[in-house]
This record gives sequence, C-alpha cells and structure tokens, in this order.
Amino acid sequence: SYYTIRALRAYNDAFDLLVDSQADAITLSKMHVKLGHAYTQRGNLDEAWQEYRRALRLVTEKSVSVNTEDLLLLYEHLALLGTRWLVWFDTRPDANEVQSYIQAGLQLLEGKSSGRERVAFLTYQAFWYTRQLETATYTQKAELAEQALASGHEALRLAEELNNPRALSRVLDALGFIYSQYHRYNEAHELQQRRLKLESQLTEREELYDLYYSLGREHEQIADYPTALMWFGRAWSNAQTMESPAMLLASMTGRMRAWRQWNRWDNAREVALEILQLIEQYQEGEKRQFWALETLATIAYRMGDQEQGDYYARQYKRLLDQQVERSGDDAKPIVATRMHAIHLAREDWTRAAADYKEKLRYSEPLPPPEVVSTLAELLVITGEPPEVQASICERAITLGEQSGDRKSLTIALRARGRMYMEQGNWQLAEDDLRQALRRCEVLDLPWERANTLYQLGMFYKRRAAASTDRQNRRNADLGRARYHFEQALGFFESLKAQPGAQRVRRVLMQDTTARV
Repeated sequence: SYYTIRALRAYNDAFDLLVDSQADAITLSKMHVKLGHAYTQRGNLDEAWQEYRRALRLVTEKSVSVNTEDLLLLYEHLALLGTRWLVWFDTRPDANEVQSYIQAGLQLLEGKSSGRERVAFLTYQAFWYTRQLETATYTQKAELAEQALASGHEALRLAEELNNPRALSRVLDALGFIYSQYHRYNEAHELQQRRLKLESQLTEREELYDLYYSLGREHEQIADYPTALMWFGRAWSNAQTMESPAMLLASMTGRMRAWRQWNRWDNAREVALEILQLIEQYQEGEKRQFWALETLATIAYRMGDQEQGDYYARQYKRLLDQQVERSGDDAKPIVATRMHAIHLAREDWTRAAADYKEKLRYSEPLPPPEVVSTLAELLVITGEPPEVQASICERAITLGEQSGDRKSLTIALRARGRMYMEQGNWQLAEDDLRQALRRCEVLDLPWERANTLYQLGMFYKRRAAASTDRQNRRNADLGRARYHFEQALGFFESLKAQPGAQRVRRVLMQDTTARV
C-alpha cells in the first residue's frame, strides 16, 4: 500500500495548502473527494465516509452553487459505501443517514425515467433494504425483502435497456445479494454466473475483485468448495494489485472459511495464522481477527488440543465481550451467540443448542439452512421432545433442498436419521443415514463422513441389540457396525481428530471385550 499512502499524504498536504490560501468551497470539496477515493482504495471506509461527508457539507451548508452532476456523484459515493460496501466499516454509518442520500439522489433524478445514475441509486436502494434484514423485526422482514426485490428488478430492467456493463454488474450483484440473504443460493449462484459473462467488459479493479469474491462466496454456499477456493484465490490476486489490506484480508478469510467448511483443517489453520500476521503487519482493527480466532479454536478442540483451543477461545471471547459492550440493547443477544461454533467444537451440547436456538429466533422468518440443520442435530443429541425434533428435522431438510446448501441438507438428513434411530424406527433411520453418507462422499467432507459413519456404526450396533430375530441377522448387523466404526476411525485419524478417534476406539474395545 506504499503508493496509496503516498497519495493520501500528497492529498492531505495539498488540502492544507488550499485551506491556507483560502480556496473556495468547491475546490476544497473536490480535494475531500480525492481523499475519500484514496481511503476507499486502501479499504479504510470509515475515513473515506467522513471525507465524502465533509465534501458534501462544504457544498450544501454554505449555499454554494454546485451543478447537479457533482452533487449526484457525492450522494452516489456515500450511498455506495453505506450499502454495497457496508461490511468494510469498523463503525457502520447510521442507516437512516445512508437512506437520506439515496432518497436525495433519486429526488434529483425525478423526471428521468432512465440513465446510469437512476440505475445506480435503485441498486443502492435494493442493497439498503436487504441490509435492514439484519436488524428488522419478524414482521418487517417480508416487506423489506419485497421492497429490495422491487428496486432490484427495476434497476435490472433499466440496466438492460442501457446495456451498460458496469451498471448491469452492480445490479446483478445486488440481486444476487438479495437471494443470498433469502438463502436461495442456487438463484444467487445463477446471477453471479450471469455477471461473470460481463468480466471482459469490466475495467474497474474494485468491480472485478467483488465479482471474484462473490463467485467464491456463492460456490461456498452451495458446497462447491474447490471452485470457491479458485475464485477466492482470484480475488486475492486482484486485491494484491490494489494495495488494499482490507480486501486482501477478506479474500484470505474467504479461503480460510472454504477450507474449514471443506474439512481441510491444516489448510484452514495455515491461512488463519497468515490472517493474524497480516492484521498485525498492517495494524488493522482487532475485529478482523474474529473468523481466524474462531477457526483456530474450533480446529484445536476437534483435534483434542484443549490448551491451544482455550488459548484462542480466550482471545475470541475478549473481542466478543468488547463487541457486546459496544452493541445496542437489541443486538446484544445475537452478538453473544457468536460462541456457537466454539461451544459446538467443545461438544458443549447444551450451550451450543442455546446459541443456535437464539440464532434461529433472531433470524426468523428467513433462517440460514446451516443454523436450522445444526440445531436439528443438537436437539436430537440433547433429547428434546419427539415432536420438537421431528418438526425441526423436517424444516431443516426442506430448507436444505430449497436453498441449494448441500452440506446443510447432509447434516439435516443425518439428524433425522439419528432421531429415527432413537425411536427404533430402523428402516427410516438406515435410509437417512445412508443417504447422508452418500452425500458426504460426493462433497468429500472427511469430518462429516467420519461422524456419519460413526452414527451408522451405532445404528447397526443398536439394531443388533434390539433384534429378536435369528442369530445370523444379529451377527450381520454387528459385522456392519464394526465395519463402519473402523471406517470412521480411519477418517478421524486422518484429521488428527483425537476426541472422535478415542470415542470410536472405546466402542470397538467394548465390542471386543463383549465377544471375549
């Protein structure tokens, strides 16, 4: 980021000279805009936001005569940062203020039924409505989603008429984002694939970076992890040319998350450590450490390294406590549930279930499939009433099928299979567990495969124990149980997942002792 830092220094020096020479408001405003661009390039959106606001104040509060095009550009810079790039902020701008800039831009465009600017502001409006889903009440979410889609489809119609690649790319991204928040990942994936066809016509590095990153994210959501890693790698290469630490970190976080979801723990851990080093090198905010610390803690616990897991979990908890203190009263409960993955990795089923219940409540009526499928398995483990288990399992399977989230569907099927096993419904249990295993094999998920094999081993062992049929069938089930336990042990050992491996060895040892 050497050249970006030099540009910032040069602009600041030039601005000081302009102030000393009592330059007019228009000239000072343009210098603030240049500073805003430079901060945006570096990925420091908090500073960029303030520079654009200062530029706007100079031309609005002093009743300066400014042409409509310049004013529209200022509103557009602020609307873009406050909607599409909102995740890059350390301190998010006020949502109502962001909306006021969108409305101001649309008012200036009244009477113009088309044009690039109108497409842009309708696109930001679609993003804005979608962003509000994070904090909206249950009853507000459906209306916000409809408003987002209405703005997005109107922007798409106008962009197609204009045949402007840049405008069309942004609109397709907005619609993809909406469907992603709806958890309709197949539709979001299709929109990003359509956007990819514009690649050769896009010239802005920021737009290309976002295209590659979004493609990585969408492939991750449908559990196509090798392709997701390829696109996150493209985004990372693009970010290197832009000298933006924030974008480098985001693309690395995408890679780490994909490795972790794909159960490639060594790769995920390596990238997580690189992220922490990069944050220290560029003196980025501590909040960017969350994903890396969570990844390191969960992997350590699953590998049986309690000391290392506790070390990273303490750091994670410290940052989380700080975030809870800074959050508003409405957001505090959901922020506090961010220990969910660590509780899950520790096999603290009660706390994990409580976290996921709160996450489900907060995300209704549009919960992520991953939350529902994981909660379904947790409720089976913790022995919730049968009707509660049945309801959440069916919902998890439906969401997995509708969303295109193949990994969540796999976990949901395993959860229902375990539920049927507890009920002694052997045929349905076997069907679900075997289907879950086939899906683990297709997706190449060693951790999930190990756990599913273990559950199949338990299924055959329990069916054998409950069997009143002839001895031959009972022996066949015991043989199948041993086969699946040994298969599970191999996968646990390949992952160095000691707690899982020890659990299987104990079962195998019990069976050996029983036969003797």
